[in-house]
Amino acid sequence: MNKLLITLFATLFLVACGAQDAEADDNWNTSEHNFNINGDKWGLEIRAIGNDDYDHVEGSLKLTDSLTAAVRYAEDGETTEIRPKLTHSLLSVGPVGLKHRIEYRYFEGDATDDSWRYRIIAKMDVGPIWVKAQPRWELGGNNTNDMKIDDIKYEAGYDWTLSSTETSSAVFTPYIQYQTSGDEGDWAKEHMILGTRLAVKF
Repeated sequence: MNKLLITLFATLFLVACGAQDAEADDNWNTSEHNFNINGDKWGLEIRAIGNDDYDHVEGSLKLTDSLTAAVRYAEDGETTEIRPKLTHSLLSVGPVGLKHRIEYRYFEGDATDDSWRYRIIAKMDVGPIWVKAQPRWELGGNNTNDMKIDDIKYEAGYDWTLSSTETSSAVFTPYIQYQTSGDEGDWAKEHMILGTRLAVKF
């Protein structure tokens, strides 16, 4: 299993670097950077996108061992979004984890229609290396509600532990994010991002 996960990580990296026969200067669209502070049952995330007006702040609260509620406040230029969401953990067996999430995307003003988003989150890890796939469905608003996958977000990363004690930790994670359109878009590349995350836990 460990060899399989390492192979998947390497394959995803190679695909991300040359998928869809993209030109080299078109591969890397931008970067995103996250700072997370976490307690036993609560969390706070701050995200900024390189060369873009987007940023968000998100607070989360663990309701049960398998259910987490969160609210995101995001600004993208003149567009403001408020996104409550629920994430439910379905299983965690060895290196494999499976969750699903429902989100309501509320946009201030009339420029963007409100909508729902549902996603499945599948993750595999071996040691500090991990890979993740998230097929997503958009519902409501101007969406067709045909139950076809609207896009898939792939990620691969490495958790580098900077410090760790019995009560606290600091982990720096560089990762690649690669997103494709869904069935109607012929699974074409939408973007590829180099991301970072610094997570501090108390």
